[in-house]
Amino acid sequence: MSFFWQAVLVEGGLAVVAILVDLIFGLGLYYWEHCWCDGETLYHIACAVLPLIAVYFVLQAVPIASLRRIDRLVRDVFQQHMAPLSLWQLALIAALAGIGEELFFRGLLQMGLCTFVDVWLAVLIASLVFGLAHSITPTYVLLAFVISLYLGFLFVYTGNLFIPIAIHALYDFFVFMFIRLTPHKN
Repeated sequence: MSFFWQAVLVEGGLAVVAILVDLIFGLGLYYWEHCWCDGETLYHIACAVLPLIAVYFVLQAVPIASLRRIDRLVRDVFQQHMAPLSLWQLALIAALAGIGEELFFRGLLQMGLCTFVDVWLAVLIASLVFGLAHSITPTYVLLAFVISLYLGFLFVYTGNLFIPIAIHALYDFFVFMFIRLTPHKN
């Protein structure tokens, strides 16, 4: 099976798992009641994705060995599996990552945990699991954990699950394009 279809199945599969777990266990999370898009939503998305992109650029410029290692690993994976993909395929993977990962981590885990623990503890636990699910390197786990805290905070602040979904998808697509358009640095 090609990398593209594996990515589609994994990322899209997370959304299916989140929805099925909610239905099977009767959690009543009603994901779609927490998703809407209006002018204010678009404003929040634009304002919140820009700091992530700025931090990405800053981290690209910082000469720390663990960050350079992540960049090499990500670029190697991209060159091997994603460089041959078309823009629509990259956009679909990014969109499904936003939808699947956010429905699973922000929706199922964070919202589901809120019925048992304080909202901020739920954000912390969901973010820790998100970071561990991105175990490429210890530094990558930490970066994913911090990004997840940010997305979890945005969801709590706005009550709108569409905001972290869109930010996640846009950020991933931006990174895909940046890697595709910039040469590999050693």
